[in-house]
Amino acid sequence: MAKKIFSIILLIVEVIIYYLLFSLMKINLGLLRESLGLYLIYMFIFGHYYLRDTLVWDEIQRVFKATVVYIATFIVVLPLSLYQDKRRYIIFLAFIMFFVSIFVSRTLRIIMRQFIKRRTLVIGTGKDALKYARTANNNRFAVTEIIGFVNMNHEPAFNQKFENVVEGYEYDYLKYEVFSYHDLKRIVEERHIEQIAIVDPNISQKAIDIVMRDVITLVNKIKYMAQDNHMMNFSSDIRDINGFLMISASRNETNYLTAFGKRMIDIVTGMIGVLCTLPLALIVKIMNLVHHDHAPIFYTQKRVGKNGKIIDVYKFRSMIPNAEEKLKEILANDPALREEWEYSAKLRKDPRITPAGKFLRKTSLDEFPQFFNILKGDMSLIGPRPVIEEELKWYGEDTDKFLSVRPGLTGYWASHGRSEVDYPERCELELYYVSHQSILLDLEIVIKTALGVFLGEGAR
Repeated sequence: MAKKIFSIILLIVEVIIYYLLFSLMKINLGLLRESLGLYLIYMFIFGHYYLRDTLVWDEIQRVFKATVVYIATFIVVLPLSLYQDKRRYIIFLAFIMFFVSIFVSRTLRIIMRQFIKRRTLVIGTGKDALKYARTANNNRFAVTEIIGFVNMNHEPAFNQKFENVVEGYEYDYLKYEVFSYHDLKRIVEERHIEQIAIVDPNISQKAIDIVMRDVITLVNKIKYMAQDNHMMNFSSDIRDINGFLMISASRNETNYLTAFGKRMIDIVTGMIGVLCTLPLALIVKIMNLVHHDHAPIFYTQKRVGKNGKIIDVYKFRSMIPNAEEKLKEILANDPALREEWEYSAKLRKDPRITPAGKFLRKTSLDEFPQFFNILKGDMSLIGPRPVIEEELKWYGEDTDKFLSVRPGLTGYWASHGRSEVDYPERCELELYYVSHQSILLDLEIVIKTALGVFLGEGAR
């Protein structure tokens, strides 16, 4: 019932706001019924009023698609109507409603979370299960509440050994409960579980079938993690072939139109970025001089670009001039720092960073000269971050896949934890982008990067 109330409130609030904006713009009220009706129809079609336990980025995609179709409809229809002069107002109204819809949906989810959240039990006790639980519980937009985990070990029917890192693990003062699979049905009934999430990439098909059989009549929804995330992408779908359910997994190749559009965006943002970099360079120079640093403010690094081409990547210098020699000296004399470097190729408290460099890194402004690389075509606005040749070993058999796209000024890893993840997880995030790249995913990355810069969550 609470979920239906949420949808009704969301609908009513958006109708009221639409009407108020319509009136403020003094658009002919004779057009209100058609425009509002069409707006609501498209929002319904794309699932805006259906409560899903997804992240805000999925909701942004749905509302964005509905808004684009809505605007396209009026561009085609209005020139043939009596309201040709009102077309630009309708388009502007749709643009405003895009942000209004996201804001209202997010606000309602946060306010009503206690009543609309789905009580979820996670089948699995490995690292992926823990990561899923932390993401779901810490995201206020997702209406998912993790009640606990189910340990599938010691269950003879599975005949499989499963990873277990959850038991005894505490996170933000929350100690997760771990239940035995033998007690699954009882736990589902006693804890009023609405949803089951099977989160173990190594689980066998036999084990999945057993879990499905045991809980299919007990909960409203069952989710399970794909065994190979790199095989599945946003173009994957499920089709019924005369009684056989087939999941398609295709190479997520960018078509020519999308590639052209992405390059045009790179050129435009590159020119804007270069214009911003020039006055910033003057500020950086003054900051360095204040700290008696007279060395050049720019420096270049050799990095591996698309298809293995070696490129010069530009940056504002944030370290002392002899940084490489100093690093060798530090690693040779400090085993703890050497271990940290080998683990993540970074030092949390790097003594080589200059006073001005700390500010540049905190705000990510040290990357701005890479807009020159974007204009040259060596880099893109969005893509995996460029690496040195030695770092390619981390990608193993996926090296060619990693190098199949241009490196980016920002990317999936850079906007999802950056300094908080180890190198193997960084590789997973970068490869995820290569497999799932799209304009909408790029938009998500841009928004997350902008928020990170605004909140001062740059590299450390």
